[in-house]
Amino acid sequence: MTGPVRVAILGCAHRPHAWAYARALSASARARLVAVYDEDPALGRSVADDFGATWTDDLPTLLRDGDLEAVVVCSATSRHREHVEQAAAAGLHVLCEKPIATSLRDASTMLAACHEAGVQLHLAFVSRFLPHVRTAKAALDAGSLGDVVGMRLVNRGRPPLPPHYPAWITTVEESGGGALIDHSVHLTDLVRHLTGREVRRVAAETGTLLWDTDVEDCALLSLVLDDGTVVALDPSWSVPAGNPWDYDFSLHLVGTRGSIDLDDLAESVQVVSPRLGAGLRLAGFAEDPDIAMLDAFCESVRLGRPVSPSATGEDGLRALEVALAGYASAADGARPVVVGGGPS
Repeated sequence: MTGPVRVAILGCAHRPHAWAYARALSASARARLVAVYDEDPALGRSVADDFGATWTDDLPTLLRDGDLEAVVVCSATSRHREHVEQAAAAGLHVLCEKPIATSLRDASTMLAACHEAGVQLHLAFVSRFLPHVRTAKAALDAGSLGDVVGMRLVNRGRPPLPPHYPAWITTVEESGGGALIDHSVHLTDLVRHLTGREVRRVAAETGTLLWDTDVEDCALLSLVLDDGTVVALDPSWSVPAGNPWDYDFSLHLVGTRGSIDLDDLAESVQVVSPRLGAGLRLAGFAEDPDIAMLDAFCESVRLGRPVSPSATGEDGLRALEVALAGYASAADGARPVVVGGGPS
């Protein structure tokens, strides 16, 4: 087929992401948002109506739409497997929200289902599409920094608590955990993406220190890569209420011939607007990474293969593997845990 890729959103449980992806699909010349599925009419329509898309609670009928080509899965993490399997069985390509699943078994089953159906499975690791990350990747690939010997990455946030977020995000059975699994998967993916190396050992500490939640809101992870590179990750929900930003990302990388320091808050403009939140806010003014990610996904569908810097289902599985090893380490007094897996 030619023309814009016809895409549906499956599930709006993670409404902020579902809404952002609906906006990106509507703004992209490569895509056409045709429908939004969710069992909850109010939730589904809150996304669909803003962009003139059809809402439905009839998933089997939606997946039988002969013109549909791809889906974006934004359901609760514990439901990613069923929705990805259903989409794959219908011959549809999939972009799945992170983390890929709550267990390695579910993640592996999702990869197998897409492979057997001959469809692509992408993961929404949007940080790969930040302009300054692309610059860092180009410098590393060109050898400008020599060999990487150490990295420190931070992706802090505010806890996704009701009423702004649904309760499932802080319910272990549905989300897989708290801050560690929520944000470390982004950081682990960037480590693998930038270095081309695999994580071999993980040591982690977690705690519920800042907010009234049933899951960890703070975490620190120490990684050792297969070439001996050491990495520190901070995925904590440690952004205080009232801050002009809700999430951040920063990276410090040391190589044998140079270093990189980047901070996504540096590319921002100060805004006061009730549409963005109460009081002063920081809004990015660089290229929209959501649109860049959805454009790459649609281009991949048209070309029949993932295009760089898209993340695949294998990338999602590897990041989940590290997160689960982090939980195992934290439960054992931060004792290092060996991580398996090969190149993606």
